[in-house]
Amino acid sequence: MKFLLFFIVCSVHCFAVTTWQEQRDSFNKKGYLWIKNFYSEQQLLLLQSWADEIHTDAQNILALPSNQKIPGLLIVVPEASDPSQVCRTEDMLSLYPDLHHFVQGTVSSFLTRLFGEPYVLFKDKLNFKWPGGGAFTPHQDFPAYENFSPRSHVTAMVCIDRASLENGCLQVAEEWWKPLAHDDAIDREELEARRAILPYIIGGVNHGSIEPEYSEKFTWFPLETSPGDLVIFTSFIPHYSEPNRSSSPRRAMLFTLNKLTEGDHRGAYYHAKREDPLNPVFHIGTPTKARTK
Repeated sequence: MKFLLFFIVCSVHCFAVTTWQEQRDSFNKKGYLWIKNFYSEQQLLLLQSWADEIHTDAQNILALPSNQKIPGLLIVVPEASDPSQVCRTEDMLSLYPDLHHFVQGTVSSFLTRLFGEPYVLFKDKLNFKWPGGGAFTPHQDFPAYENFSPRSHVTAMVCIDRASLENGCLQVAEEWWKPLAHDDAIDREELEARRAILPYIIGGVNHGSIEPEYSEKFTWFPLETSPGDLVIFTSFIPHYSEPNRSSSPRRAMLFTLNKLTEGDHRGAYYHAKREDPLNPVFHIGTPTKARTK
């Protein structure tokens, strides 16, 4: 039934209140774009159903004894503070083909039209921030990707649950480049292009977090999104989220893409992650464990 319903509702829900050029200009200026009600009610029901199914599978994987882990299963990363609780899952699209087609028919096609060139999936994940779930510290995504060829990425956050300040919504740094304009430690040309990598902590529980002396300079804007909203942002914009202090979950699917002209590196990325899952590069700014945490 889900597979058949997919074909009925897979086209992007009509949301246009601005032109493509206006949306593109807004994204280029801010580093993010928030589209409310991107998905229809029927599409949202599909996404919520997939999120529930993925969580059930993830819990079953976590329950397996360590010596019975089966290669090729869903990547499941538990909360550092509670190994029995799923923090996130990855490589979903390899195991849920209907979801893969759905994302290509909505997110990938939207980015291709917005930017006027084809985009290809680089990675995918589902963040589960359950009540009591940990914070994601201020960070940029690019340091986790720079060992792979693409030099820029766009992440699309698909909102499964309502996000609020209380349950730890995503917060982005508004015009983050402005307070750093006279900082000699930051490459001026890269900063003007809004592609500068900011100094970040190496090792420890805050591995990958932007150095506090920088993150404290930013004005943070909370994205209190609704289910079915879509937020896209660059891999350079600083962002973070607080712990979930509410009694409701805050789940979000995140799909990272790069320009097709920079190649298809999804297979290489997940091969590296599966070969060395505790590598700190895969745990930047997250409430999860790595070798140095």
